[in-house]
Amino acid sequence: MANIMIIGTNMMNIYNHRLELVKALLEQNHIVSIVAPAGGEEKELISLGVKFIDTAVDNRGTSLKSDLKLLGTLISILKKERPDIVLTFYTKTNIYGGIACRILKIPYIENITGLGTAICNGGLLSKFMVFLYSLALKSAEMVFFQNSQNLDFFNRTKIRLKDRCLLPGSGVSLLRFKPLPYPKDGPLTFLFISRVLKEKGIYEYVEAARQIKKKYPETLFYVIGPYSDEYKEYLQKATQENVIIVTGKTNDVKRFLQMGHCTVFPSFYGEGMANILLESAASGRPVITTNVPGCGEAVEDGKTGYVVNPRDVHDLELKLEKFISLDRQEKISMGSEGRKKMEREFDRNIVIQAYLKEINKILK
Repeated sequence: MANIMIIGTNMMNIYNHRLELVKALLEQNHIVSIVAPAGGEEKELISLGVKFIDTAVDNRGTSLKSDLKLLGTLISILKKERPDIVLTFYTKTNIYGGIACRILKIPYIENITGLGTAICNGGLLSKFMVFLYSLALKSAEMVFFQNSQNLDFFNRTKIRLKDRCLLPGSGVSLLRFKPLPYPKDGPLTFLFISRVLKEKGIYEYVEAARQIKKKYPETLFYVIGPYSDEYKEYLQKATQENVIIVTGKTNDVKRFLQMGHCTVFPSFYGEGMANILLESAASGRPVITTNVPGCGEAVEDGKTGYVVNPRDVHDLELKLEKFISLDRQEKISMGSEGRKKMEREFDRNIVIQAYLKEINKILK
């Protein structure tokens, strides 16, 4: 039995994408604690026997003062809790969690869930982020990567890693996301399910929807996910023009997948692996996404959905129209092929077993 700590930036993501890992660790009689900002999802994890430590993390902030405060907080928590192994996820907690573990000589495993815009945009900030990663990853027992492009990037930077391994993203729970009956009646419905950010392709999605609605006015375009005040006016205007339907944050993705005909995710951001694409495909829904790292791997163009060029509204419009032109059976077949792909390549059990193997190796 070991004391295993998970450090992350978002409780919703930990709950949605690490729940099965947490359960597997508990089943092996390990003590599990989670360090992350409270989001409500921690209640169910606490009921399973997990210790939760509420910790503020400004995941998108660029304040060095705030980041150093996070580092100090993590060092303090680690000194108090003295975990045997730490698992880190997401950029900020990978970097500062890794540095904290390295300072305190605590074994840790990191998961690169995407490079983020700071690195992808290049320049001095990118070089600084690579430097921080070099500090954070150097002593990690294992660094998991979610797509081959991210792995190649770190190989090119010549950051020294003890060990590295490519995983199929976070995987998808084939039990939680089972094939859903394809909608029979009502207008054709497209779903954008994500945090509303320009990097996720929200502007391209809305503008393509605007063009499609001129030709197919009955088509529905949903925007499902949390958004900041920065996007409020833009979304309200598009809603008033009857271009989109905005729902805000949801804890029940399956309810929307059940009514949707296709998931659209036109991200141009360096994803690790876009979980919504995996969940949609596992549910038997075709997907339309971009050919960027962490998105293109989840779809077989023309078979399980369509791939579009990033930041290309016209290409997205063409692929949306191409999907609309398919008959119902062709759409169903596309979703069915997506499910098969998830079963072959993205079963979350692959990820869980990789973690258990590494944890057992450390404990020996």
